[in-house]
Amino acid sequence: MRYTLILILLFCLSCKQPASSPQQQTLPRTLITTDINLLGGDPDDNQSLIHLFWYADELDIVGIIPDNWKAEGPDAALTGLEKYREDFTAGNWGEKGYPIPGLLKEKIALSPEAAKEMIIAEGKKAGSPLYVLVWGQMTSLKEALFEAPEIAKNLRILTIGTGRKFGPRDEVKGEDCNVVNWNGKGRNDIYEDARFDQMWWLESNWTYNGMFGGERPREMMDQLQEYGAMGAHFKQVTDKHKWAQYFRAGDTPSVLYLLDPNHNPNDPTTSSWAGQFAHPFPEKKPNYYTDFNGEISWDYADPCNTWENVEAMYAFNKQTLADRREDMYAALLQKLEKLYTAE
Repeated sequence: MRYTLILILLFCLSCKQPASSPQQQTLPRTLITTDINLLGGDPDDNQSLIHLFWYADELDIVGIIPDNWKAEGPDAALTGLEKYREDFTAGNWGEKGYPIPGLLKEKIALSPEAAKEMIIAEGKKAGSPLYVLVWGQMTSLKEALFEAPEIAKNLRILTIGTGRKFGPRDEVKGEDCNVVNWNGKGRNDIYEDARFDQMWWLESNWTYNGMFGGERPREMMDQLQEYGAMGAHFKQVTDKHKWAQYFRAGDTPSVLYLLDPNHNPNDPTTSSWAGQFAHPFPEKKPNYYTDFNGEISWDYADPCNTWENVEAMYAFNKQTLADRREDMYAALLQKLEKLYTAE
Protein backbone atom coordinates (compact mmCIF):
# COMPACT_ATOMS: atom_id res chain seq x y z
CA MET A 1 0.00 0.00 0.00
CA ARG A 2 2.82 2.38 0.92
CA TYR A 3 4.59 1.59 -2.36
CA THR A 4 1.41 2.35 -4.31
CA LEU A 5 0.99 5.74 -2.59
CA ILE A 6 4.60 6.66 -3.36
CA LEU A 7 4.08 5.86 -7.05
CA ILE A 8 0.93 7.98 -7.16
CA LEU A 9 2.72 10.87 -5.48
CA LEU A 10 5.65 10.71 -7.91
CA PHE A 11 3.25 10.60 -10.86
CA CYS A 12 1.40 13.70 -9.64
CA LEU A 13 4.61 15.62 -9.09
CA SER A 14 5.69 14.87 -12.63
CA CYS A 15 2.42 16.05 -14.15
CA LYS A 16 2.61 19.26 -16.14
CA GLN A 17 0.84 22.02 -14.26
CA PRO A 18 -1.73 24.08 -16.17
CA ALA A 19 -0.56 27.52 -17.25
CA SER A 20 -1.75 30.38 -15.11
CA SER A 21 -4.50 32.50 -16.57
CA PRO A 22 -3.98 36.27 -16.82
CA GLN A 23 -6.30 36.66 -13.84
CA GLN A 24 -4.11 34.33 -11.76
CA GLN A 25 -0.87 36.12 -12.60
CA THR A 26 0.37 38.81 -10.24
CA LEU A 27 -0.29 42.25 -11.67
CA PRO A 28 2.29 45.01 -11.08
CA ARG A 29 1.46 46.92 -7.91
CA THR A 30 1.24 50.49 -9.17
CA LEU A 31 1.02 53.84 -7.37
CA ILE A 32 1.07 57.15 -9.24
CA THR A 33 1.79 60.70 -8.14
CA THR A 34 0.46 63.32 -10.52
CA ASP A 35 0.12 67.09 -10.79
CA ILE A 36 -3.24 66.70 -12.51
CA ASN A 37 -5.41 69.75 -11.86
CA LEU A 38 -8.43 71.78 -12.95
CA LEU A 39 -6.94 75.28 -12.88
CA GLY A 40 -4.34 75.28 -15.65
CA GLY A 41 -1.29 73.62 -17.11
CA ASP A 42 -1.18 71.17 -19.97
CA PRO A 43 -3.48 68.17 -20.41
CA ASP A 44 -0.81 65.46 -20.18
CA ASP A 45 -1.75 64.26 -16.71
CA ASN A 46 -5.46 64.18 -17.52
CA GLN A 47 -4.83 62.10 -20.63
CA SER A 48 -2.37 59.88 -18.79
CA LEU A 49 -4.92 59.15 -16.06
CA ILE A 50 -7.49 58.05 -18.65
CA HIS A 51 -4.84 55.88 -20.31
CA LEU A 52 -4.07 54.35 -16.89
CA PHE A 53 -7.75 53.54 -16.35
CA TRP A 54 -8.00 51.94 -19.79
CA TYR A 55 -5.33 49.51 -18.62
CA ALA A 56 -6.70 49.05 -15.09
CA ASP A 57 -7.23 45.35 -15.78
CA GLU A 58 -3.49 44.86 -16.35
CA LEU A 59 -2.27 46.77 -13.29
CA ASP A 60 -2.96 46.56 -9.57
CA ILE A 61 -3.58 50.25 -8.91
CA VAL A 62 -2.95 50.71 -5.18
CA GLY A 63 -2.70 54.49 -5.01
CA ILE A 64 -3.39 57.72 -6.91
CA ILE A 65 -1.83 60.84 -5.40
CA PRO A 66 -3.05 64.06 -7.09
CA ASP A 67 -0.46 66.21 -5.33
CA ASN A 68 -1.24 69.54 -6.95
CA TRP A 69 -3.32 70.23 -3.87
CA LYS A 70 -3.73 73.99 -4.42
CA ALA A 71 -5.02 73.54 -7.99
CA GLU A 72 -7.85 71.12 -7.22
CA GLY A 73 -5.80 68.03 -7.99
CA PRO A 74 -8.09 65.61 -6.13
CA ASP A 75 -11.15 67.02 -7.93
CA ALA A 76 -9.42 66.52 -11.28
CA ALA A 77 -8.64 62.90 -10.42
CA LEU A 78 -12.22 62.32 -9.30
CA THR A 79 -13.47 63.82 -12.58
CA GLY A 80 -11.44 61.27 -14.53
CA LEU A 81 -12.68 58.51 -12.26
CA GLU A 82 -16.30 59.53 -12.94
CA LYS A 83 -15.69 59.01 -16.68
CA TYR A 84 -14.28 55.59 -15.84
CA ARG A 85 -17.41 54.82 -13.79
CA GLU A 86 -19.66 55.73 -16.73
CA ASP A 87 -17.83 53.40 -19.12
CA PHE A 88 -17.48 50.68 -16.48
CA THR A 89 -21.23 50.66 -15.93
CA ALA A 90 -22.20 50.91 -19.60
CA GLY A 91 -19.83 48.14 -20.67
CA ASN A 92 -20.17 45.83 -17.67
CA TRP A 93 -16.42 45.97 -17.21
CA GLY A 94 -16.53 44.13 -13.90
CA GLU A 95 -16.85 40.91 -15.87
CA LYS A 96 -13.81 41.92 -17.93
CA GLY A 97 -11.46 42.08 -14.97
CA TYR A 98 -11.62 45.81 -14.24
CA PRO A 99 -11.72 47.11 -10.64
CA ILE A 100 -15.00 48.60 -9.49
CA PRO A 101 -14.97 52.42 -9.41
CA GLY A 102 -15.68 52.53 -5.67
CA LEU A 103 -12.46 50.67 -4.91
CA LEU A 104 -10.43 53.00 -7.12
CA LYS A 105 -12.00 56.00 -5.39
CA GLU A 106 -10.65 54.70 -2.08
CA LYS A 107 -7.16 54.72 -3.60
CA ILE A 108 -7.17 58.49 -4.26
CA ALA A 109 -5.29 60.45 -1.59
CA LEU A 110 -7.05 63.66 -0.58
CA SER A 111 -4.30 65.40 1.42
CA PRO A 112 -0.49 65.58 1.63
CA GLU A 113 -0.49 63.60 4.86
CA ALA A 114 -2.68 60.89 3.36
CA ALA A 115 -0.35 60.77 0.36
CA LYS A 116 2.73 60.24 2.50
CA GLU A 117 1.03 57.59 4.61
CA MET A 118 -0.18 55.79 1.47
CA ILE A 119 3.32 55.56 -0.01
CA ILE A 120 4.79 54.33 3.28
CA ALA A 121 2.05 51.76 3.88
CA GLU A 122 2.25 50.32 0.38
CA GLY A 123 6.05 50.47 0.43
CA LYS A 124 6.20 48.37 3.59
CA LYS A 125 4.19 45.51 2.12
CA ALA A 126 6.31 42.46 1.42
CA GLY A 127 6.25 40.46 -1.78
CA SER A 128 6.07 42.11 -5.19
CA PRO A 129 7.77 45.49 -5.65
CA LEU A 130 5.76 48.70 -5.58
CA TYR A 131 6.07 50.64 -8.83
CA VAL A 132 5.81 54.36 -8.07
CA LEU A 133 5.12 56.32 -11.26
CA VAL A 134 5.97 59.99 -10.73
CA TRP A 135 4.12 62.29 -13.15
CA GLY A 136 5.14 65.57 -11.55
CA GLN A 137 7.14 66.96 -8.65
CA MET A 138 8.63 64.47 -6.22
CA THR A 139 7.75 66.09 -2.88
CA SER A 140 5.29 63.40 -1.75
CA LEU A 141 7.77 60.65 -2.53
CA LYS A 142 10.60 62.53 -0.82
CA GLU A 143 8.61 63.04 2.37
CA ALA A 144 7.68 59.34 2.48
CA LEU A 145 11.25 58.20 1.86
CA PHE A 146 12.74 60.59 4.41
CA GLU A 147 10.29 59.45 7.09
CA ALA A 148 10.59 55.73 6.27
CA PRO A 149 13.84 55.18 4.32
CA GLU A 150 13.55 51.43 4.81
CA ILE A 151 10.83 51.27 2.15
CA ALA A 152 13.35 52.20 -0.57
CA LYS A 153 14.36 48.57 -1.04
CA ASN A 154 10.78 47.67 -1.99
CA LEU A 155 10.21 50.51 -4.45
CA ARG A 156 10.71 50.79 -8.18
CA ILE A 157 10.54 54.45 -9.17
CA LEU A 158 9.75 55.57 -12.72
CA THR A 159 9.97 59.32 -13.16
CA ILE A 160 9.30 61.64 -16.08
CA GLY A 161 11.49 64.61 -16.96
CA THR A 162 13.07 65.17 -13.57
CA GLY A 163 16.72 65.64 -14.57
CA ARG A 164 18.07 68.62 -16.51
CA LYS A 165 15.89 70.62 -18.87
CA PHE A 166 16.68 70.31 -22.55
CA GLY A 167 18.59 73.37 -23.72
CA PRO A 168 20.81 74.52 -24.89
CA ARG A 169 19.87 77.70 -23.01
CA ASP A 170 17.27 78.73 -20.47
CA GLU A 171 15.71 81.92 -21.82
CA VAL A 172 14.85 83.31 -18.39
CA LYS A 173 17.99 82.59 -16.38
CA GLY A 174 20.36 82.49 -19.31
CA GLU A 175 22.00 79.35 -18.00
CA ASP A 176 23.24 76.34 -19.89
CA CYS A 177 22.83 72.78 -18.64
CA ASN A 178 22.03 73.30 -14.95
CA VAL A 179 18.34 74.20 -15.17
CA VAL A 180 16.26 71.47 -13.49
CA ASN A 181 13.14 70.33 -15.30
CA TRP A 182 9.76 71.83 -14.37
CA ASN A 183 8.81 68.81 -12.28
CA GLY A 184 12.11 68.33 -10.48
CA LYS A 185 11.08 69.57 -7.02
CA GLY A 186 12.34 67.03 -4.50
CA ARG A 187 14.29 65.11 -7.11
CA ASN A 188 17.79 66.20 -6.15
CA ASP A 189 17.08 65.67 -2.45
CA ILE A 190 16.47 62.00 -3.17
CA TYR A 191 19.13 61.59 -5.84
CA GLU A 192 21.92 63.06 -3.73
CA ASP A 193 21.04 61.18 -0.53
CA ALA A 194 23.34 58.17 -0.13
CA ARG A 195 20.60 56.25 1.68
CA PHE A 196 18.87 55.80 -1.67
CA ASP A 197 21.85 54.92 -3.86
CA GLN A 198 20.66 51.31 -4.04
CA MET A 199 17.05 52.18 -4.89
CA TRP A 200 15.66 50.99 -8.23
CA TRP A 201 15.04 54.12 -10.26
CA LEU A 202 14.31 54.65 -13.96
CA GLU A 203 14.51 58.34 -14.82
CA SER A 204 13.16 59.20 -18.27
CA ASN A 205 14.72 62.61 -18.60
CA TRP A 206 14.05 63.27 -22.32
CA THR A 207 13.07 59.90 -23.78
CA TYR A 208 9.38 60.43 -23.01
CA ASN A 209 9.32 63.20 -25.64
CA GLY A 210 9.14 60.45 -28.24
CA MET A 211 5.39 60.48 -27.53
CA PHE A 212 5.18 63.75 -29.43
CA GLY A 213 5.92 64.80 -32.98
CA GLY A 214 4.54 64.05 -36.42
CA GLU A 215 0.97 63.54 -37.54
CA ARG A 216 0.31 60.16 -35.95
CA PRO A 217 -0.45 61.55 -32.47
CA ARG A 218 -3.04 63.84 -34.07
CA GLU A 219 -4.59 60.93 -35.91
CA MET A 220 -4.64 58.94 -32.68
CA MET A 221 -6.52 61.72 -30.90
CA ASP A 222 -9.26 61.52 -33.53
CA GLN A 223 -9.54 57.78 -32.99
CA LEU A 224 -9.30 57.71 -29.19
CA GLN A 225 -12.00 60.31 -28.58
CA GLU A 226 -14.58 57.95 -30.06
CA TYR A 227 -14.31 55.46 -27.19
CA GLY A 228 -16.92 56.16 -24.55
CA ALA A 229 -16.98 58.80 -21.85
CA MET A 230 -13.25 58.39 -21.24
CA GLY A 231 -12.44 58.94 -24.89
CA ALA A 232 -14.57 62.09 -24.94
CA HIS A 233 -12.82 63.33 -21.80
CA PHE A 234 -9.48 62.52 -23.40
CA LYS A 235 -10.31 65.12 -26.04
CA GLN A 236 -12.09 67.59 -23.74
CA VAL A 237 -9.02 68.19 -21.59
CA THR A 238 -7.29 69.69 -24.62
CA ASP A 239 -10.10 72.09 -25.55
CA LYS A 240 -8.42 75.12 -23.94
CA HIS A 241 -5.05 74.29 -25.46
CA LYS A 242 -4.97 74.72 -29.24
CA TRP A 243 -1.37 73.48 -29.32
CA ALA A 244 -2.35 70.19 -27.68
CA GLN A 245 -4.87 68.75 -30.12
CA TYR A 246 -3.19 65.37 -30.24
CA PHE A 247 -2.45 62.25 -28.19
CA ARG A 248 0.00 63.76 -25.70
CA ALA A 249 -0.21 61.71 -22.48
CA GLY A 250 3.36 62.67 -21.71
CA ASP A 251 3.44 60.74 -18.45
CA THR A 252 2.13 57.55 -20.03
CA PRO A 253 5.58 56.10 -20.87
CA SER A 254 6.00 55.13 -17.22
CA VAL A 255 2.87 52.99 -17.62
CA LEU A 256 3.96 51.68 -21.02
CA TYR A 257 7.12 50.35 -19.41
CA LEU A 258 4.97 47.93 -17.40
CA LEU A 259 2.57 47.06 -20.21
CA ASP A 260 4.81 46.04 -23.13
CA PRO A 261 4.12 42.28 -23.36
CA ASN A 262 7.50 41.60 -24.96
CA HIS A 263 9.56 43.51 -22.39
CA ASN A 264 11.18 42.28 -19.19
CA PRO A 265 10.57 45.03 -16.60
CA ASN A 266 13.70 43.93 -14.76
CA ASP A 267 15.88 45.21 -17.60
CA PRO A 268 15.42 48.84 -18.73
CA THR A 269 18.43 48.59 -21.06
CA THR A 270 16.41 46.64 -23.61
CA SER A 271 13.99 48.35 -26.00
CA SER A 272 10.38 48.72 -24.88
CA TRP A 273 7.29 50.82 -25.56
CA ALA A 274 8.81 53.31 -23.08
CA GLY A 275 12.07 53.62 -25.02
CA GLN A 276 15.53 52.39 -24.05
CA PHE A 277 17.68 53.31 -21.09
CA ALA A 278 21.29 53.24 -19.96
CA HIS A 279 22.88 51.88 -16.78
CA PRO A 280 25.43 54.64 -16.17
CA PHE A 281 26.60 54.04 -12.58
CA PRO A 282 26.77 50.25 -12.01
CA GLU A 283 28.86 50.63 -8.84
CA LYS A 284 27.65 53.82 -7.14
CA LYS A 285 23.98 53.49 -8.17
CA PRO A 286 23.59 49.87 -9.33
CA ASN A 287 19.81 50.11 -9.84
CA TYR A 288 19.64 53.51 -11.50
CA TYR A 289 18.77 53.92 -15.20
CA THR A 290 18.33 56.94 -17.44
CA ASP A 291 18.24 57.98 -21.11
CA PHE A 292 20.35 55.84 -23.46
CA ASN A 293 23.10 57.69 -25.35
CA GLY A 294 23.97 55.12 -28.03
CA GLU A 295 27.34 56.18 -29.45
CA ILE A 296 26.91 59.85 -28.53
CA SER A 297 29.56 61.14 -26.17
CA TRP A 298 27.75 61.86 -22.91
CA ASP A 299 29.03 62.38 -19.38
CA TYR A 300 26.26 61.01 -17.16
CA ALA A 301 27.99 62.11 -13.95
CA ASP A 302 28.25 65.71 -15.18
CA PRO A 303 26.35 66.27 -18.45
CA CYS A 304 27.59 69.85 -18.58
CA ASN A 305 30.94 68.45 -19.68
CA THR A 306 29.35 67.14 -22.88
CA TRP A 307 26.54 69.70 -23.29
CA GLU A 308 27.71 70.52 -26.81
CA ASN A 309 26.07 67.19 -27.75
CA VAL A 310 22.75 67.99 -26.08
CA GLU A 311 20.74 68.32 -29.30
CA ALA A 312 22.02 64.99 -30.63
CA MET A 313 21.40 63.36 -27.26
CA TYR A 314 17.86 64.75 -27.03
CA ALA A 315 16.99 63.55 -30.55
CA PHE A 316 18.45 60.10 -29.94
CA ASN A 317 16.60 59.67 -26.63
CA LYS A 318 13.25 60.58 -28.18
CA GLN A 319 13.79 58.22 -31.09
CA THR A 320 14.15 55.15 -28.87
CA LEU A 321 10.51 55.63 -27.87
CA ALA A 322 9.30 56.85 -31.26
CA ASP A 323 10.64 53.68 -32.86
CA ARG A 324 8.23 51.62 -30.74
CA ARG A 325 5.31 54.03 -30.72
CA GLU A 326 3.38 52.40 -33.53
CA ASP A 327 3.42 49.05 -31.72
CA MET A 328 1.94 50.72 -28.65
CA TYR A 329 -0.69 52.54 -30.71
CA ALA A 330 -1.82 49.33 -32.37
CA ALA A 331 -2.08 47.49 -29.05
CA LEU A 332 -4.10 50.32 -27.48
CA LEU A 333 -6.56 50.54 -30.35
CA GLN A 334 -7.01 46.78 -30.42
CA LYS A 335 -7.70 46.79 -26.68
CA LEU A 336 -10.23 49.61 -26.90
CA GLU A 337 -12.02 48.08 -29.86
CA LYS A 338 -12.53 44.89 -27.90
CA LEU A 339 -13.42 46.73 -24.70
CA TYR A 340 -16.08 48.97 -26.25
CA THR A 341 -17.58 46.48 -28.68
CA ALA A 342 -20.60 44.61 -27.37
CA GLU A 343 -20.22 40.86 -27.56
